[in-house]
Amino acid sequence: MLANLFLHYGLDAWMAREFPAVPFERFADDAVIHCVSESQARFVRDALARRLVTVGLELHPDKTRIVYCKDSRRRGTYEEISFTFCGYTFRPRRAYNKRAGEVFTGFLPAVSPEKLTMMSRRVASWRLHRRTTQDLDDLAAGINLVLRGWLAYFTAFYPTAVIPLCQRLDHYLERRARWKYKRLARSPRRARAWLQGIRTRNPELFVHWRYCGAAPSSQTARAVSREAHVRICGGRLVRSPPATRQKPMAIDTPQAAIRINSDTAVLLV
Repeated sequence: MLANLFLHYGLDAWMAREFPAVPFERFADDAVIHCVSESQARFVRDALARRLVTVGLELHPDKTRIVYCKDSRRRGTYEEISFTFCGYTFRPRRAYNKRAGEVFTGFLPAVSPEKLTMMSRRVASWRLHRRTTQDLDDLAAGINLVLRGWLAYFTAFYPTAVIPLCQRLDHYLERRARWKYKRLARSPRRARAWLQGIRTRNPELFVHWRYCGAAPSSQTARAVSREAHVRICGGRLVRSPPATRQKPMAIDTPQAAIRINSDTAVLLV
């Protein structure tokens, strides 16, 4: 709350006044600023550093970076080609254009490796394979509350990135079946077949089956690619989201984005 109040004046209002043609997004003390070239990115970064000094803040020396949005159209070689924002890692990823029937590289977001590891460790801490006294309905009711929030957020873009988490969950459920039923104890194959039977009869039992049941269609992948480019790299016939401003504005395709993280004596980064 303190960061939002302070940076609304220190960053948002200043950016809208000094750089009205440069779109940006901010969440708490993290921000992404979209620039059309490396030279513009450096200019905005230096101006922003001077601005923050006047309000008693400074750019974090390690987290402030200029990132090149590399894809099939932008093929330059730069040291920084990825960044993480709001739990999503933006980097070059494989995508498919159904209309053209070709595979291309897009600068797309997906759940960050750190968030995926955090969720996997949380799942491991549940020790699902040892909870043999609960029936599946009770087990699902308890974990679905957490899984629903995770997957609703982290499948908004590039949903296939969460498949390893879904596979881990199924693995624990198979281990639970082998602990619970003697006929499955020595046969992982039978345990997988048993779980698949449960899934076929009741596909809504565990919420991760709904999100990770099948690979996304090409239509979904295309929608992800289009919106991700709009949000991060822009396009000539699209509008960027309003973010912290009142009105979205059309932008040309930028070549770089600045990853900003402010640091002060009173705000925790």
